[in-house]
Amino acid sequence: MEASYPPRLREQGIGGSVVLWLRVGESGEVLETEVKQSSGHPALDDAAGAVALNMRFEPAKRLGRPAAVWVQQRLTFRSSPRSR
Repeated sequence: MEASYPPRLREQGIGGSVVLWLRVGESGEVLETEVKQSSGHPALDDAAGAVALNMRFEPAKRLGRPAAVWVQQRLTFRSSPRSR
């Protein structure tokens, strides 16, 4: 997730949480994302979507067979102060 943190926001000490809806496919890959609750910073919201598209999950099952589902996921970006 570090690579997806928008550098300008990290340098300014701006972080936040984004709540996403993720559509997870039958093989566990994230097929689609939607912002449910914004961090208030569009760049963080976009970065969270990019991170989510690289996530993998154990596929959900319906009647014993893999099934596509929507799940909710919170992603948090935290800026750590740099030592001076």
